[in-house]
Amino acid sequence: MHDTTFDILILGGGEAARCAAEAARAAAPDVTIAIVGEEPWLPYDRPPLSKAVLVDPAQVATCEKRDAAFYAAQRIDLILGQRAASIDVERHSFDLHGGQRLAWRRLILATGSRPRQLPVPADLTPDVYYLRTRDDSERLGAALRRGGRIGIIGAGFIGLEVAAAARTLGCSVTVLERAESVLARVLPAFIARDIEAVHVRRGISFRKGVAVEITGRDQSGAIAISTTDFANSTRTVESFDTLLVGIGVLPNVELAIAAGIETSDGIVVDASGRTSVPNVFAAGEVTCHPVAGGLRRARYEAWQVAQQQAAAVGSTAAGVDSEYKELPWFWSDQHDLNIQMLGQAPVNAVWVFRGDRSAPKVAAFALDTDGIVQAAVALNAGRDIAGARRLIASRKIVDPLRLADPLCRWNVLLTE
Repeated sequence: MHDTTFDILILGGGEAARCAAEAARAAAPDVTIAIVGEEPWLPYDRPPLSKAVLVDPAQVATCEKRDAAFYAAQRIDLILGQRAASIDVERHSFDLHGGQRLAWRRLILATGSRPRQLPVPADLTPDVYYLRTRDDSERLGAALRRGGRIGIIGAGFIGLEVAAAARTLGCSVTVLERAESVLARVLPAFIARDIEAVHVRRGISFRKGVAVEITGRDQSGAIAISTTDFANSTRTVESFDTLLVGIGVLPNVELAIAAGIETSDGIVVDASGRTSVPNVFAAGEVTCHPVAGGLRRARYEAWQVAQQQAAAVGSTAAGVDSEYKELPWFWSDQHDLNIQMLGQAPVNAVWVFRGDRSAPKVAAFALDTDGIVQAAVALNAGRDIAGARRLIASRKIVDPLRLADPLCRWNVLLTE
């Protein structure tokens, strides 16, 4: 396939690449399309990797939404196990590390992100894990199924999801977090405490407000870490059989920067995925895109972005303009707890709980100073997210007391 030219060439082999390719094919039945993926696998969905796949490796089959026959039938070429060395936007081409050159009329960058890393002594590398790929999940799952003491650095979604899986497998789990709250980047502390309590009831320990240094091995061969408490500078040494680092991700923007494409915590795009360079688009969580079609831009590590934003990009690249204007939406499954978040809460939000906070199902709504709902968080209350979506879109001023009453129906809230 040396010097082959494609109408639409997609760099990146994840869910965003798949959705962009399918949308491009639907918009333009006759164009040539190819996906270039660094991994050897067919494009796959990542959310199960930190949940079901860790507990049951056979569940990895559910990650692939399409089989090879589908891509062949859709005439979407797959060039897998290949990595781009550089992009030449003037010649509309890029070189693979193996020396092959591919040319394009429209390029979609769906390069995703990679885990942030901590300094790790070389001899500890086999027992310190990051979770991003199928291979990562396979390795970590095997370690968790051996049991023992599991340390997790970072109390974000990945950390808490892995903690839940590890407890299901019978591991002793300790979560270590720099912030004073779990999920500190995405949730107010009073809601995060309710989520933490679910984990504590399952036997998971938390150490918050600590700095962590991976130091070496103890006398038994386990991984030794040193933690320093920010509040009182107390230093503690602990040991674990397995250590997961889950402290966030970095967008893979290096190729874009080298090609002169504008970046700012991701590849900067408009609502259709256009970058600063003509005929170059970007899709998925590598993008810094307009939020809900507005002026503010942000980068979101979300399944919704990998699917719906990427589909809008694929359609636009194929000649049928489409824009991504969805409210930010996230979800996570931890133990028997389903967490969903919609919208963006203002800094000075007034939070209203709908129902009893101690109940198994509860939702909270963030109101701005005008009394308009801007965001919602639902714990085992997914139906309330659907109502919140309609309420946010309506921009109605709501009565907090009516909103807090679970007996007040959504159609009443939306019409009164």
